[in-house]
Amino acid sequence: MDKYTAAVDLGATNVRTALIDESGEIKYYTSNEVKNITDGSEIQMMIQNMIKDSSEKTGIKPSAIGISTAGPVDLKTGSVVSSPNMSCGRIFLTEPLSDFFKIPAMMATDCKAGAVGEYYFGLPSSKPKPSVLVYITFSSGIGSGIFADGKILFGSDGNAGEVGHIFVDSTYAMTCGCGKKGHWEAYSSGNNIPKFFSKWREEIFGKTNCNPQAKLTAGQILHAAELKSPLCSAFAETLAEINGRGLSSVIAAYNPGLIVLDGPVALNYPSLIAGKMIEHTDTYLTMPEIRLSSLNGKAPLLGASKLAFEEIN
Repeated sequence: MDKYTAAVDLGATNVRTALIDESGEIKYYTSNEVKNITDGSEIQMMIQNMIKDSSEKTGIKPSAIGISTAGPVDLKTGSVVSSPNMSCGRIFLTEPLSDFFKIPAMMATDCKAGAVGEYYFGLPSSKPKPSVLVYITFSSGIGSGIFADGKILFGSDGNAGEVGHIFVDSTYAMTCGCGKKGHWEAYSSGNNIPKFFSKWREEIFGKTNCNPQAKLTAGQILHAAELKSPLCSAFAETLAEINGRGLSSVIAAYNPGLIVLDGPVALNYPSLIAGKMIEHTDTYLTMPEIRLSSLNGKAPLLGASKLAFEEIN
């Protein structure tokens, strides 16, 4: 009899759930928006109901629950702890979900789950697998997961790989969602590219010469750069310098053989993010292979499912 897990991917904007078998085939998938929810228990109940509804509609009873979530997390209590990109304080997940469904539940940050998903389901079977794979996502925030020698690097409390909080700049001193200045995420995440663009433009032209109503989204800024807008193209070069510093730190820290880039910012604008970032990367160590994820945003779900299967097997 086939086994299934209920996989959860909780982000700053949406929560996704899926029923997945051991081969990584997604049997049922659903998504809901969470970006305006400020009560952690409401998010927990939403996830619970999404899994329950999926199970009832398909007749599939999952054997375990794998949870991928934006961090930081506290693995001892199975909770998300004051994520800088979410409006909630603490969100308890593993214990209430395990108690309700009477099955094991485990948790990892989204990028750790993403690294596992890429290693097992995203790599071509024709090539040898790297001993060290780093997965980096550029979405609402920036984070990474490190899969080394067949194991995920969790860290002492589950938060290893928070590369969005690598220090990359003091010139613009952008404030990160965590409250500190100069962190990579404060410049290059989907939430913060517009803020960095405004600050950069003011530094170039002066505050009085900037149109206050011209507040563009990250997508609009990067799309304009693709269309060769002089202003946005110049900004894209500065953004690439910042990204190069972040990527250089990742390479120096983990010496990966492969870096997989994921998230809408990287996937929708590959030449501006991946391509230009590589041009500004310090090659003190061997430059790893760098490629975009091929899993259509499902790497964290697939990785969470794989970790849950390992838990019960």
